[in-house]
Amino acid sequence: LMLLKKSLIVLCCLFSSTAFAERWFEVEVLVFKQRPAPYLQEDFSLKHKAIEDKNTLDLLTPLYTEQAMQACIDGDERFQKRTFTDSLVNSNPQSGVCDNSIDYLQSYDELPVTPLAPAKDDMQQTYLLAPQQLQFKAQYRQLDRKGLTPILHTGWRFEGASKSRAPSMHLIAGKHLKNEPNVTPSYSNPDFVSLLNSQPALFNDPDQSKAEWELDGLFKIHLRHYLYITANFDISQKLENGDIESARFSQFRRVISGEVHYFDHPRMGMIVQIRKFKH
Repeated sequence: LMLLKKSLIVLCCLFSSTAFAERWFEVEVLVFKQRPAPYLQEDFSLKHKAIEDKNTLDLLTPLYTEQAMQACIDGDERFQKRTFTDSLVNSNPQSGVCDNSIDYLQSYDELPVTPLAPAKDDMQQTYLLAPQQLQFKAQYRQLDRKGLTPILHTGWRFEGASKSRAPSMHLIAGKHLKNEPNVTPSYSNPDFVSLLNSQPALFNDPDQSKAEWELDGLFKIHLRHYLYITANFDISQKLENGDIESARFSQFRRVISGEVHYFDHPRMGMIVQIRKFKH
């Protein structure tokens, strides 16, 4: 009888851990630019260390790279311009051009607002939502009526995980701010304090030209009885003199699944909803 009880306890524990491990969610994120606020006093002297997390996941870069490579193969003029020398010595400008030697991300003057990810419905590993799986249609229309410009509307499905196990999603969006090597962006300080203390450089090889985007940073969701969001972004713009000026957006918040949450900043706003997926 005791053996039977122990076996039942072990089975219950195994079932509970399996059920917890398979608690999947989907998150939808809509980021938009705020209107310029001339009355806002900003301090550009504050320097921030680079945003960093040892456990990051980048689903946007491979998607944009794959789609740009296909555009290159299809004869997109962006790549014909960049391969003018090749076209002089090669009667077929597409031949030998569209390979992995090209930094396809550099070909975008502006990233798509909504990434064109394929529709999936599994729980194997984290994946982006397809445009038809997004639900913020009313919020998008409301932004349009207010004259606010969305720069990123996406989402992804993921397994709920602890703070140490949950990856930070690398998000980039907006216009390509073509920066020169070794140019350090200045930062504004609109009364937001960075949550991260020690951050070495991330994302870019120091020997290569740095690709700057209007939005670049990390978005993390972890589960500990409740859901928590940690968002750290650089919001950048190019000044008339060619310098890139950046403001740091850093927020941490406990959220409830199903509720729509608003994150505010003088430079950008963000609308987020986390929904239960198949549980």
